[in-house]
Amino acid sequence: MDDVLVASPAEVSRADASLPTRWGDFRISVFRFDGTEVVALSRGEIDGAESLLVRLHSECLTGDVLGSLRCDCGDQLRASLAMIGAAERGVLLYLDHEGRGIGLFDKVRAYGLQDQGLDTVDANIELGLPVDARDYSAAASVLGELGVRSVRLITNNPAKILGLEMHGVEVIERVPIETLPNEFNAPYLRAKASRMGHLLDSLPDPRLVDDAVVPTGRPLVTVHYAQTIDGRIASRTGDSRWVSGEGSLRLQHELRAAHHAVMVGIGTVLADDPKLTVRLVPGASPVRIVVDSQLRIPLDANVLDRSVARTIVATTRLASEERAAAIRARGAEVLRVKADADGRLDLRDLLARLRDKGIRSVLVEGGRGIITAVLREHLVDRLTVCIAPKVIGEGIAAVGDLNIDRLCDAMTFERAGFIASGGDVIFYGEPAVRA
Repeated sequence: MDDVLVASPAEVSRADASLPTRWGDFRISVFRFDGTEVVALSRGEIDGAESLLVRLHSECLTGDVLGSLRCDCGDQLRASLAMIGAAERGVLLYLDHEGRGIGLFDKVRAYGLQDQGLDTVDANIELGLPVDARDYSAAASVLGELGVRSVRLITNNPAKILGLEMHGVEVIERVPIETLPNEFNAPYLRAKASRMGHLLDSLPDPRLVDDAVVPTGRPLVTVHYAQTIDGRIASRTGDSRWVSGEGSLRLQHELRAAHHAVMVGIGTVLADDPKLTVRLVPGASPVRIVVDSQLRIPLDANVLDRSVARTIVATTRLASEERAAAIRARGAEVLRVKADADGRLDLRDLLARLRDKGIRSVLVEGGRGIITAVLREHLVDRLTVCIAPKVIGEGIAAVGDLNIDRLCDAMTFERAGFIASGGDVIFYGEPAVRA
């Protein structure tokens, strides 16, 4: 009967009841023994089951109940219930393992240290606590009480597999469970992968520029822009403020702080008059580069304010020297580079000249023309796109013609992934090298 405690010969007490959920109808069983309670949510006939789909979920009040974005626990709980709910049978064990076994009080203490810059591993060490204090003997005992003989374990953590096998439970398969990272838990997930051996796909950090990967002869080039779901960076009137939300804007400033220089085309300066400085996050403002083959930049443009950052206006040898002198008088440097057959500035020559000036990384922010040009010329090392949940129809597309006629020739990306940022989704990828 439901809601009745029944003592077993092994001194285990058990309470059972039906539990309909949004993921399907489950059976909830609570096992109490040796001062421990383990919750089992089961679906289907599991007594004597082989190869049963199983999730061992560590209790996380902040993630499971309060919706914290600092971890992926709540997302993993819901994803696991959905997986088991879609299967004919399976079980989720909810374990008293708050904070990887250190308890809620100490977990929040560790959070405080993480607020000061430590990662999830070093925070525990600083407090004199184990990095992972979980024990899986109770989980193995409950699986035995349920009659489970072998499992397909939903986990990214090899320690859970070892923990069950040490207590006699056969794990015949690991079922990966990866959720969409967000701007807050992405560093936490990277730490779990790099320092705790969790089997997660690589989560690159677009804000970090490694000098070891800077190409020879030119700076590393990151392209960053914000667009609507339908691929527009501005409305048909040219309005682009603001396509993305606050989290994406903060990422934009973090990217500026991470790069030696930020580059835009003259169209962006004429339309938006940006400052191209770092204001929303700590860090120095980058060198500002304006690609302006005809020197159309207004002399009162924000980017010519030399009190906040250095500015280079890149142009061709055909541009007016009188106009160049006026720009220099405002404190900017005028850099003349080669022109292509159409009279446009040669980006390869510009990047080579910037590298000669000691600039090792460049963030390209727009507009459409320069984004298209660097992509078409295969000068991009990293692409970061903020995708906002908006549809505007006719407008300015983020990328123009790349001279691609067949889908099989489309630009593809490696180490690619998505991160949630408020209401936006951020894509990160590195263009795949063609064979």
